[in-house]
Amino acid sequence: MSPSYRPSRWGLTGVALSLVVGLAACTRPHAEPPEQAAPQVGVGQESSWGRGTRPEQEGPDPIWSVSVDRLHQQLAQIGQLIIVPDERELRAVDRSTGQDRWRRPFSMSYQYAVTDGLIVVSASDGGPLEVLDAATGTTRWRAGETQDVIVHQQAVYNRECVGTGPSARCVLIARDIRDGRQLWKLPADRFARVTDVALGARMPYAPPAGRYVAVRLSATSGAYTTVAATTGRTGAGRLPNRAWYGFVASDLLVTTDNDPPRDDRRCTVSIATVHAATGARGWSGEVFSGRREDGECARRLANYQSGLILIGTGTRLVAVTAAGRPQLVDLRTGRADWESASSGVPIDGNDRSVLVRRTADEGELALLDLATGAPRWTAPDPGMAGGSASWRSIVTGGLAAVSGTTGERPCVLVYDVQTGRQLGRYPGWLAGAGDNWVAVSHSGESEGITLDLHTF
Repeated sequence: MSPSYRPSRWGLTGVALSLVVGLAACTRPHAEPPEQAAPQVGVGQESSWGRGTRPEQEGPDPIWSVSVDRLHQQLAQIGQLIIVPDERELRAVDRSTGQDRWRRPFSMSYQYAVTDGLIVVSASDGGPLEVLDAATGTTRWRAGETQDVIVHQQAVYNRECVGTGPSARCVLIARDIRDGRQLWKLPADRFARVTDVALGARMPYAPPAGRYVAVRLSATSGAYTTVAATTGRTGAGRLPNRAWYGFVASDLLVTTDNDPPRDDRRCTVSIATVHAATGARGWSGEVFSGRREDGECARRLANYQSGLILIGTGTRLVAVTAAGRPQLVDLRTGRADWESASSGVPIDGNDRSVLVRRTADEGELALLDLATGAPRWTAPDPGMAGGSASWRSIVTGGLAAVSGTTGERPCVLVYDVQTGRQLGRYPGWLAGAGDNWVAVSHSGESEGITLDLHTF
């Protein structure tokens, strides 16, 4: 299955994260192919691995702990609330105390996205969606049978079909995220969707609203088309679907092909751009993806377990040079704003920082300044392979948190973004992070899962 026709990354994230929180203690996880979804592991399987004694933690004790059944997605913060996506229940807890503010049960497997005090909850395999007020958990509005729900900060996009198979009659619909008012509707086929790729966006936080969205209206044409985000007017920007990513970066429509040509050993990622509104041809050229420890091309430009697909901001994209050094490329011109003096593969970041590893899945870490490429700090190899289903990393404005191992058992390492000082090491799995907090899940005392919140 090519990335363009892959399931929504909400679904992949949910499956993978269930493994992260389902085990008690284990040996160093095996690396798995990036496209392979991690198997779900029930809490009852913990006993076969042996509980043992949790490794000694380093850093501040949790300010609160709560019990959960199973986490399928990362936690999020909205104001003073921490959103906890339990297995069949969405919870909002007070950030300071851990006390429940509200709970909402769901009968189906769900995914969620947050933006501007709202939470969009939709069925993982198609079905109803609801938009909740984050402060109270009450429903603002709901829609019926929806497929491939994509959330941006100002609108919710989805496909709706009547009938099944090739004879299905489908439309793409955009709704105002605040009240559910229909903004536009376009005829489409059963494979049509608004792209779920956005430069620098990390689920479950909705990406910023832009003037245009990239849409694939028909599998037959195989093209990405620009559509005005709030009016549905079709822009002149069009590019062929090249089996990897199509997205809008500011006023550009961008497509990538991350598979190197035959006999190409440079890990080439080819890029094409056009102006979203006018269709005027933009820069087309090459960046590079770097290599895994086994020498194979990484192909992806961010570790898929980070919740990111592309690292960067505006029209600046983080990639690798042909010589294997991180770089920041302006998609308007193809020129590099900077090129790192040291080799490495970018794996995570935000609009201010880039987290680099020696290879895409192994080795020591370094944090670079996104604007200049200047190194801020380095850290030893955390010990967990980036291809493991248990690997997670999150870079925020204040912290960098990564998965690691201690004595062959999983742990979470927390670093200060500015100095690289290690602030904590906690046995368990990374479940979420903010500017000054990290959530860690681990086995509870009675076959359940405990979620700890640490602040710094």
